[in-house]
Amino acid sequence: MVRNHRRFELLQVTLGGAPIGSATVDTWEDQDGESQWSARVLMKIGHGLSDGLLSGLTRDARALSGQVRVGEDQQGPSGARSVLVELHGRGPLAERDPSVPQDPPKPA
Repeated sequence: MVRNHRRFELLQVTLGGAPIGSATVDTWEDQDGESQWSARVLMKIGHGLSDGLLSGLTRDARALSGQVRVGEDQQGPSGARSVLVELHGRGPLAERDPSVPQDPPKPA
């Protein structure tokens, strides 16, 4: 049984240091009491996202980050022009010091 479900917006989101906009984050405890989380972000088709460190700010300016694995794309609300990308948390989604730089952007 899932417990302590929370949903919130994460702003100024980066993945591997590259800006990707904002995301909707869900956190919960699974049946074993382990913390789980996932994020969803709307992207253009062919986005090329890869696994890495997701970072962003909550509305109350708390900085959060955690490792993610890129899941499957789903058709987005704009039809064929965008997809909803599911990002699966790997390990904790942790509060961090916003003044400490995260992963640098990957070269293009």
